[in-house]
Amino acid sequence: MDFIDDDGQIDIVCHSAGSQFFDQVIGHIEDIVLSEEFQTLHDSFLDKYCMKFENKEENQLEHMDIFQKYTITFEKFLVNEVTKHMNNFDMKRFAKELRSYEANGQDPWDFRDSEIYELLHSFHDFQTFKELMLDYRSRKEGNMQHLNFDILITKPLLDE
Repeated sequence: MDFIDDDGQIDIVCHSAGSQFFDQVIGHIEDIVLSEEFQTLHDSFLDKYCMKFENKEENQLEHMDIFQKYTITFEKFLVNEVTKHMNNFDMKRFAKELRSYEANGQDPWDFRDSEIYELLHSFHDFQTFKELMLDYRSRKEGNMQHLNFDILITKPLLDE
């Protein structure tokens, strides 16, 4: 949205399609997920259970128990941490806004392909959770190619 001020200058003001509340929650979740405490807890959980998952169509009953533990552990952790930063945090409101954006095909933060979105989705979608476990297992077994294998570092040629 553009506004022309008294000096004839044009100010460009951008607003995301999401609410300020939702923007704040996502910002706090990003900070929490990047914290050492979260990373340690998450990696420990994945490390403990990843070997129980195989890349097969068939899922064991045990997988659903692990999925439920994962959901409870990390939803509780995120809610507690976000609540420390936002007195007005309401998980039901946040979940409702997220579902409404998904249902309407909106992506106000262009984060549908982000790791934060995938993480949030892994709390409620077993297939996303299973893929997370399989990816972690592959990395642990050394079967995933790392980006640094595809980087070629050269020195600039200097004219002398």
